[in-house]
Amino acid sequence: MRAVVLFALALLAAGCPEREEEKEEKEAPSPPTGGTPAKPSPTMAPTEDVGPDGPADLAVPALAAIPTDPASIEAGKAVFETRGCGACHQFGSKLVGPDLTGVTQRRTILWIERMILHPSEMVRRDPVAKDLFKTHLTEMTYQGVTEEELPELLAYIKSQGG
Repeated sequence: MRAVVLFALALLAAGCPEREEEKEEKEAPSPPTGGTPAKPSPTMAPTEDVGPDGPADLAVPALAAIPTDPASIEAGKAVFETRGCGACHQFGSKLVGPDLTGVTQRRTILWIERMILHPSEMVRRDPVAKDLFKTHLTEMTYQGVTEEELPELLAYIKSQGG
């Protein structure tokens, strides 16, 4: 039953109305056919700044290290549960989103931070996030994780084999 509900939610999400930036991109005038090329619109993202950590201009807090103390891990578990991460992610199996087991070995911490704090921008601009969207057919939604909660959430994910 749970799988049916999740599948229905995924289908519903896929049919959501366009985001404002998508409408703006479609409504943008065509580039001129001659002369100087048009400047990119504010919604067009540069691609040269995308590396293994995602688009460099997406701000995330600088972390010296992911906390490993039990209090931080427990606080991160609370963030995972209250922000609804478990509705799409599990450890050891795919649900709606990717399996989180081994995610800190597959992706850089900066990339993970950017994906949590800026999921729409990552899906729009980062090649890895775009591929994940194509594979899972669902864009990760912004869950309102704060910069203060982020180290604890990462501590919990890593403690679970992430």
